[in-house]
Amino acid sequence: MRAVRLNFSKTGRAIYISHLDINRMMTRAVRRAKLPMWYTEGFNPHPYLTFALPLSLGQSSDCEYMDIRIEGDITDEEIMNRLNAVLPEGVKILSVSAPLYDAKEIEKALYFVKLIYKNAETAKLFAEKAQSLAEGEELLAEKRGKKGHRKVMKQINLIDYIYDLKFSTADNIVNLQCVLAAGNANNLNPTLLVETLEKQIGVEHEMVYIVRRKLITKDNKTFK
Repeated sequence: MRAVRLNFSKTGRAIYISHLDINRMMTRAVRRAKLPMWYTEGFNPHPYLTFALPLSLGQSSDCEYMDIRIEGDITDEEIMNRLNAVLPEGVKILSVSAPLYDAKEIEKALYFVKLIYKNAETAKLFAEKAQSLAEGEELLAEKRGKKGHRKVMKQINLIDYIYDLKFSTADNIVNLQCVLAAGNANNLNPTLLVETLEKQIGVEHEMVYIVRRKLITKDNKTFK
């Protein structure tokens, strides 16, 4: 039995598939692909699948990771080919390899965000003021958290969760490249960052596209 890490992408209509449904979809896929999976023991054996930092609904990514356990002799290339033959449109296995890092080592994520505004003036206003706010010492937002077993709303300073932030504009479009806290301990969704900035500036985008490009470890290595 050996551990295998699958790097896959979510694009197109697949960005609206929830993590729970991705889990179910991948479970069906490994069975349809007839992979020699290692199954859990007990009364209800099922193929071992585990995901690293699941993506938020509505966002695309080319750095999603799923770990499985394989028995028997099958190459990484064959695993990729078999799965891609049965996966739906918008989900594609990009690579298969042995795990290099533990998911607990993830600390940051690189995102590209494209914001479309009603005109160039609004886009320029947002980019200039958002950059100024991000360079300040405080950017407060309400975030859902837990207190014991209860879910509560708590106020956090987003500045503490931002590692890097760059803005550029082209007509009515603002392109944002950001490195944000990501992981089990601290996590900042780019959607919350954009909503907080727009609320303080007093503008609202008409369309938004968010792509997660890379997961980064505590040692600033690309998660693999």
